[in-house]
Amino acid sequence: MNPHVDHPRWSQATERFIGSGGILDVQRQPTLLFNGYANEVASLYRGLNLRENF
Repeated sequence: MNPHVDHPRWSQATERFIGSGGILDVQRQPTLLFNGYANEVASLYRGLNLRENF
């Protein structure tokens, strides 16, 4: 997932985080590039336009 490219209907810049209080304790946090696995998978996306191929 690329947080810098929005879905046609909503922003992907933030995501819901369910805290220690369960589903009633929903907070928002910044979305990490490639869902937080950027260091592990960045080489797979080398050379791609991440705005077009998000």
